Amino acid sequence: MKKLYVVLLIVLLTPIAVYAWNDCPYGLLNDPYPGQCPRYLDTNQNNICDHSESPSSGSLNNSSITTQANENSANDKNSTNNSFSDIQQARSVPSQSYNLIPIATTTLILYLITYLLYLEDRLKRNIYYVIWKYVLMASFIVTGVTGLILTIFINYGIQSSWNLTIDFWHAEFAIIMAVSTLLHIHLYWKQVKRVFKAV
Repeated sequence: MKKLYVVLLIVLLTPIAVYAWNDCPYGLLNDPYPGQCPRYLDTNQNNICDHSESPSSGSLNNSSITTQANENSANDKNSTNNSFSDIQQARSVPSQSYNLIPIATTTLILYLITYLLYLEDRLKRNIYYVIWKYVLMASFIVTGVTGLILTIFINYGIQSSWNLTIDFWHAEFAIIMAVSTLLHIHLYWKQVKRVFKAV
């Protein structure tokens, strides 16, 4: 019965994770070529990053999209004096720019898959535990290191193109760390109960 619940959870969470991945992590809208972040992707060759395209722009024809991209690039050339402030304003990350739902659900799905393999005796208990220890440890290290770098940047007023990238990955790995911490409560549930009983 427990295996059935795990399979049902995986089936229910998979569409959520897949659907939630189509957002621009920096909250940009119709970001023109070459893009303002290293994750620029243009599969439909319209000179606009696929991650930043609005739903309405997908229904437009290619010529209108290309014209809009050309106008955007022309405007960028004419406004070189205030380009830095424009980029900083565009790069300000709104509250929904981080991949909270897709990363959390993907991490949970991967955990449920390993848990299902463990229940079916296809994955040894020690390997199952070690996998999630390393996930938690790696996410903790990356979160800590990027947080330390950001603290140095902020304290000493260092402005670079890496600020937003470091901030983004700091938040992404922090999400993995938080979810992994909650999953460890499930892994060590008996020990957790003993702690609360002792209190």
